[in-house]
Amino acid sequence: MSTDQGLILILLLSILINFIWGKFRFDFVALAGLIIATLLGLVPPKEAFLGFSHSAVITVAAILVLSEGLVRSGFVDATVKTLEQKVKTPLKQFFFLVFGVAFFSAFMNNVGAMALFMPVAIKIARKNGDSPSRYLMPMAFASLLGGMITLVGSPPNIIISSFREEISGSGFSMFEFAPIGLSLTVIIIPFIIFLAPKLIPVRRESVSQEDLFEIKDYTTMVKLTDGCALIGKNLVEVGGKYFTDVNVIGYVRNERKRSRVSGYMMFLENDFLLLEASAASIEEFLKKTKLSLSGSKKLTADEIGGDGIVVSEVVVTPTSNFIGRTARDMNLRNNFGVNLLGVARVGERVAESPNRIEIHGGDVLLLQGTTGSIQEVIRELGTLPLIDRGIELKSTSRIALSLSIFVGALVLVASEVVSAEIAFTTAALIMVATKVISIQRAYEALDYPILMLLGSLIPVSNALETTGAANMISRQILQISPGVEPWVTLLMLLILTMILTNIINNAAAALIMAPIALGTAQLLSLNPDPFLLVVFVGATSAFMTPIGHQSNTIIMGPGGYHFGDYWRLGLLVSVLTCLISIPVILRFWPV
Repeated sequence: MSTDQGLILILLLSILINFIWGKFRFDFVALAGLIIATLLGLVPPKEAFLGFSHSAVITVAAILVLSEGLVRSGFVDATVKTLEQKVKTPLKQFFFLVFGVAFFSAFMNNVGAMALFMPVAIKIARKNGDSPSRYLMPMAFASLLGGMITLVGSPPNIIISSFREEISGSGFSMFEFAPIGLSLTVIIIPFIIFLAPKLIPVRRESVSQEDLFEIKDYTTMVKLTDGCALIGKNLVEVGGKYFTDVNVIGYVRNERKRSRVSGYMMFLENDFLLLEASAASIEEFLKKTKLSLSGSKKLTADEIGGDGIVVSEVVVTPTSNFIGRTARDMNLRNNFGVNLLGVARVGERVAESPNRIEIHGGDVLLLQGTTGSIQEVIRELGTLPLIDRGIELKSTSRIALSLSIFVGALVLVASEVVSAEIAFTTAALIMVATKVISIQRAYEALDYPILMLLGSLIPVSNALETTGAANMISRQILQISPGVEPWVTLLMLLILTMILTNIINNAAAALIMAPIALGTAQLLSLNPDPFLLVVFVGATSAFMTPIGHQSNTIIMGPGGYHFGDYWRLGLLVSVLTCLISIPVILRFWPV
């Protein structure tokens, strides 16, 4: 082993450990890895940032914008509304949700597809008296399976295609993955639908918003009496001193209840403030203000809305700005005009003052504010709505325009008239130019952490190859199983990639394993396509943990899932994936 090989392997191991540890965000870890690789001389300085102009990064960015354009045009909403109206029985609704997510995941970002269908699934579950846990995990797994059908279904697809282009001059075509993706989707989803109820624990406490988020620990009323330090002040002025752990969710003035509480509203004598906080926080507040209680009761989410104020559940995505911070750190009330009323984690409300809870990915937050302010929080802080936001139907011409642009790009890529990055970037520009999507929304659609990870790890992945480390690992794999049939080697690579993608990001798994797969094919003097394709399948098959893919993470809170719940169904899906994908790959891409 050379010095460079040892250094790149130590660096990759450090990156993997940090991904698993989760102390630092994966995009930060990836960029730090790139800088260290450059400083160590493993990546030439002139090539350090070429990854950000790589075709895979450009294509992923363009697809994210196009996906958002389809949503904004109303096309997806119109499709969901039509099917929702026609599908009435619970079993048919389950079929519609699971296959619907799989279908849309084939052509748009699979996390985006989950975000669209998740509120519908929760609404249907509550209406049928079911637990959302019955619906959400099958849908998340379906989004991963559907993402294998086309070139644009998931970032690993595009990454693997770019590796093939480097060695052969042409990448995989738009629908070249279809035999694999369709076989897996059509065969495995029925297993998921019929076996999920037996394998997924039912978390009954997640069924209703009212059960999970009963607004207590205390919701209480205090009267501002003569001499109170709050009189003549507003929330902005006194919030840091008196309201750090207490939410003002309404007030009564002149016998009229109001739910809209401005940060600049002046408190007056004889006002009654409706407060929500833990018992300890209420007690501390009363000591500081020398006020006394005027009454307390348990309130549901519906009872604290009105007057232009809504209460909304949102789920925290793995790339949210919320993660690792508290509402107090974010100054949520003053910056956005929103109160954090509660936090639920794995289906149970966290029994602490909401403003002091450090937020994790997959947490469900109960927010109170105006519709506009909550939408701003959703947009700015990287969360997703869980309530059914209602179907927003746009003009037929707008839907037709967005669909025409998207299909046109697909046709250009499928017919190989232009490359994927050119076709999809052009389509994204046309959507902006025709006002299907605004330039601001286009920028907001970009998943910057994923793009940062891709741009940073592509040069590191290349270093794995140029230093000869990939070849060295390939030799070790072959030494473990000398003289075996090629399908056994393919299965080993598939399982290794599956293990990796369940503990780190799927794009990172593809970037790490692709050079190793190519090295193995080269040593065996075999067709590299099957070896790249098992990495493609393995990198997308994050069925065993909630951290392997964002689709799995965002359902954890709403479904009330525990970490160990995923393998129950995920192991079956992973085994079926191995049994189906290897024969299909060898049938269409012989070694």
